[in-house]
Amino acid sequence: MSKRDLFHNPFDEGTLIKLKILEDYFKEWLPVFIANPKPIWKEIQIFDLFAGEGKDVNDVPGSPIRILSIINDNRDLIINSKVKVKVILNELEKPKFDLLKDNIGSIIDDEFCEVDYCQEEFKIVFDRYYESMKATANFLFLDQNGIKEITESIFLKLIQLRQTDLLFFISSSYVKRFVEMEEFNKYLKITKQHLMDKSYYHIHRIILDYYRKLVPSTMQYYLAPFSIKKPSGIYGLIFGTNHSYGLEKFLNVCWRHDGLTGEANYDIDNERIDLSKPSLFHEMNVPSKRQVFESNLRRKIMEKEIKSNREVYKYTLDEGFLPKDANLILKELRQGNKILFDFKLINSKVHKQNVSYIKLL
Repeated sequence: MSKRDLFHNPFDEGTLIKLKILEDYFKEWLPVFIANPKPIWKEIQIFDLFAGEGKDVNDVPGSPIRILSIINDNRDLIINSKVKVKVILNELEKPKFDLLKDNIGSIIDDEFCEVDYCQEEFKIVFDRYYESMKATANFLFLDQNGIKEITESIFLKLIQLRQTDLLFFISSSYVKRFVEMEEFNKYLKITKQHLMDKSYYHIHRIILDYYRKLVPSTMQYYLAPFSIKKPSGIYGLIFGTNHSYGLEKFLNVCWRHDGLTGEANYDIDNERIDLSKPSLFHEMNVPSKRQVFESNLRRKIMEKEIKSNREVYKYTLDEGFLPKDANLILKELRQGNKILFDFKLINSKVHKQNVSYIKLL
């Protein structure tokens, strides 16, 4: 499985989308832990364990510079909250590692941010810091080149951590190319049967389902994908969190990048919908994913499979939609005199509110 060197060339469009999603989400994540003068978590750790050189040949910032720049933008909040911020950067290849240190040295302010540099295999660094992650809030960006690092055992360790958000990149096309190779199955236990009759464009959804099935049934853990099409194939991000609010924030970012399905930089369901030139027929402008979600939500409410504000919220996020999308259906059913509820429409504070039930009329 060959490796490409992204940094000797300008970042392509797919890489820029990946970096922008990282940047947009990290901007949302960091203030949660530093905006309170009396923070719950006294220390946060941010991991970029495949950091590269820090920028491309045209000086476009890579993940380490974007992460550190956002930390710098929040300098006053960090100082006032007295939260200890540590960034762990790892790059295995020595030429890239040396360039990384040169490229980010001038933007590090050790008054409020500590940076640890590592030049080792991913698993060595991961194992070294894993125990410390149990006592801190964490954000991990794992931009692996291929598929081999985020194995079942690593994934299961990650989801056991408290207050930890995970964003990792995976070369989904490798699955289709190498699924029959014995070496491949050491990393991901996906078989040819998993791919049978599945669209190539949906390959990243299959990867997401694989990781979802690894989550123990006794655990509440949230996952969401964003598929990225490049000239070389289908790639993608997988986001993981143990809190519904984190998932909502990530989905908000995804929908800003894809107004049709909230999950890809291409027409993932091949529906050829152009929102800038809408059809005269409304239903032709509504992606099938949305139609299925709305239909299922209506049915589940009317059949009492979904009975409360919290159940609506959870189902909506699990399906990759936002509270405002569920609210359209709630208002429609209420205005049609089919249901009655006394809670405010669904929003991100629902997990702090009392459970409130939907009544059928």
